[in-house]
Amino acid sequence: MSFLRRSIPATRLALVSAALFTAGCATRPATPVPDAQPVRMAPPDTAPPAPADSLSPAFHAQFDTADARARAIVYWMQCVATVARLRTEGRFGPAARAPRALHCQRTADGVPIGGVYDIDSAFATVRRLQLVRLDGARPAYTGALDTAQIARGAKLVRTVSALVTPTWTRRGRPFSVVPVSAANGSPEAWVVPRATKARSFVTGGDVGYAAGEGAAAPVLIADRTATWTQLTLPASGPLRIYSSVKDIAAVADLATARYHAELGRTVSVSTPAAVSTLSAGLDPATGSRWVWSHRAVLPR
Repeated sequence: MSFLRRSIPATRLALVSAALFTAGCATRPATPVPDAQPVRMAPPDTAPPAPADSLSPAFHAQFDTADARARAIVYWMQCVATVARLRTEGRFGPAARAPRALHCQRTADGVPIGGVYDIDSAFATVRRLQLVRLDGARPAYTGALDTAQIARGAKLVRTVSALVTPTWTRRGRPFSVVPVSAANGSPEAWVVPRATKARSFVTGGDVGYAAGEGAAAPVLIADRTATWTQLTLPASGPLRIYSSVKDIAAVADLATARYHAELGRTVSVSTPAAVSTLSAGLDPATGSRWVWSHRAVLPR
């Protein structure tokens, strides 16, 4: 042992000691890493995003409500013409014996349907309801429908027609009373003015009623008869409709815009608050093939 101690230099002893110390350290367990703290999420921002057109969310909500009514009116006018033709052609049986009342609606999943039915004199019971899909080869539609709701809508249309016919006839103003389902599903009836001569259109003049509770009279929700104006329809080019309403365009004006847009025209509706233009495109919220864009009118 004394020989070994004398023969090994001091520097080598230092290196060996360091290596042994390092090896000893390497065999010790690693210091545990503390658990990560859970990520804390910021509370959700429930405020609606600011519209890119600088118009208020209230404007957009009210416009969408009016436009939903306009869409229903345009669909009804297109649908009843198709259903009347199908009835004449015998789609619902011999025309002389087929039910006479016409029904049009879109189902909850957007399927366009139309057909015929009979109803009792009290407008309480729907009978012989026959429906077809209008999005293809006209197959029969056999899905469940609320016939009590159909009867309520038909009764409201009859009641509103009786209310407005004397005045509108005296003024020489043709009209249609169109059944519309409100956002909550309750029936409405809208008096939609028609032009008195060809190549003309009417702005304003519409009247809306909601069904009263039980046997109560219809509730007036809009009356723009004083704004009825007949104008000459330009033969071609963009069509601009000036609505008499201060903020949200009249339902009839939005329906006119949609009707002419589907005929291939560029259409805009103006109020003192905004200019709204209808363009081809897909509206993901409604499935419509037309999309509105708005531009705020700056105060002068």
